[in-house]
Amino acid sequence: MLGRGPYLTVREMRAIERNSEALGFGEELMMENAGSWVARIASRKGKEFLIVVGKGGKGGDGLVAARHLALMGKDVYIYLPYKTCELKEITRKNLERALASGVKLVNVLEEREVIIDALLGTGIKGRPRGKAEEIIKWINTTNSYKISIDVPSGMNPDTGECELCVKADLVITVHKPKIGLKKIENNVISVEIGIPRAAEEYLGPGDLELMPRRERKGLNGRVAILGGSELYQGAPWLSALAAFRAGADLVYVYTPNRMNYPELIWRPQENILDSFRRDKVDIIVSGPGLAQSMTLTQYVLEYFKENEDAKLVLDADSLKYLANLEVDLDGRAVLTPHLGEASKLLGKKVEDELSSRIEAAERIAEKYNACVILKGKVDVVSCQGRSLLNSAGNSYMTVGGTGDVLAGVVGAFLARDEPWWASKAATYAVTKAGEVCFEERGHSSPTCIIEEVPRILRNIAP
Repeated sequence: MLGRGPYLTVREMRAIERNSEALGFGEELMMENAGSWVARIASRKGKEFLIVVGKGGKGGDGLVAARHLALMGKDVYIYLPYKTCELKEITRKNLERALASGVKLVNVLEEREVIIDALLGTGIKGRPRGKAEEIIKWINTTNSYKISIDVPSGMNPDTGECELCVKADLVITVHKPKIGLKKIENNVISVEIGIPRAAEEYLGPGDLELMPRRERKGLNGRVAILGGSELYQGAPWLSALAAFRAGADLVYVYTPNRMNYPELIWRPQENILDSFRRDKVDIIVSGPGLAQSMTLTQYVLEYFKENEDAKLVLDADSLKYLANLEVDLDGRAVLTPHLGEASKLLGKKVEDELSSRIEAAERIAEKYNACVILKGKVDVVSCQGRSLLNSAGNSYMTVGGTGDVLAGVVGAFLARDEPWWASKAATYAVTKAGEVCFEERGHSSPTCIIEEVPRILRNIAP
C-alpha cells in the first residue's frame, strides 16, 4: 500500500508535517484548516462553547476554531491556563485573531454547552500533572458535550494508554487517526488539513530529521561489512567508509584484501563466525563485491539467528544466496536489491514500471519479513505493508559503488533505529548527498557521496 498506513504514530505524523512544510504547506496553513474543520463539526453540537487552550499547536487549532465559531454567531469563551508569553508564537498569533473576532477570554472554568479540549498535544506523554491534571479532572465532571482535537488530552497517542485523560464524546483528529485512537475509533472523525499527497507518499526531510540523535560513544553500533573478492575489491571498503561517516562507532571490514584506512578495522574472512562473535558486532552488512560466496552468507545468517539483537543488511551477492532460501528475517533486516536482484528474489521478471516495482518490493518484504529498498530511478522503500517512494537523486547515481554506499549508511542507521526508519532515512540521505555532489562538483561519485553524507546529517547530529 503506497503511503504510511491507515493509522499513524506521532513520529510518522511529524515526518509528514515536516515534509509538507518542505513542499510549501506550512504549519500556519495546516492549523487554519484544522481549526476551521473543528469549528464546522462542533457548530452542530450547540450554541455556547468553552475552549480550553494549551501552549502548543493543538492550542492553536483550538483558537482557530474559536474564531470561526464566533464568526458563525456562536458564544465562544477561551480558558487559557498559561501566560501569553508561554505560548508558541503561532498559537499566540491565533489568540490575538480570536480575541479580535469577539471571542471572550475567561479566568474561571465554567461549564458550557460544548467544551473543546485543545489542551495537551501528541508530544505530551505520561499522566498529566499540575494545571493540566486539574483541568482534565474538571472537564470530566461536567455534563457538557466534550470534543477533543486530534487526541484526548492525557492519552498516549501511540498506545492509547490513558491513566487520566479527557473522556471525549467526539475526537476530531487531523489527517489520519493516531494509532492509539483504535480503542475509541467509533468516536473519531478524521479531517484533512491540506497535507499534499507527496508528503504522505514520498520521502522527505522529515524521514531523516526525526531519526534519533547520535548517542555517546559505545551506543552507535559495531558494524561488520562482509564482502569483496578478487573481482570486486573496492565495494566493501566503500560500504565501510559510508557506515563510518554515517555515525557508526566501530566498523569492521571482513574482506580478502587489506586497504590502508586507519578509521576501519580489517579482518580476514577465515573463521568468520568466530570473528563475528569475538568482535560482538551488532549490525552485519553482507554482500558488496562478495562474488557469490554462498558459504559466507550462510555464516551471516547463522550469526543473525543466534543473536536476537543483531540486525542485518543484505545486498548484492548475498541477495542471490537469499533467493534460494525460505527464511524469516524476523523484521530485523533490510534488503537492498536492484531490479535484477528483485527478480531473482521473486523467481520471476519484475517490470521496470512503478506499479510493478511497488508490488515487487511489497512482496519481497512480505516473503522475507524484512524491509526492502528497491533501487531505481524512483526508489521504493517497503516494510510491513507500507511503501514510500523516493525521487531525490540524479542520473549520475547509477554509477558502480553507489549501492555499496547506501548499504553502509543503512547499516550505520540500523544501530540507532528500527529497520523502517533506517531504510527511509538512509535512502533519503544518500540521494540528497548525491544531489549536493552534482550541484557542487558536476558528478555524484560514491566517494563524493560518502564525504557529503555527514553534511546532510548535521541537522540531526548533536
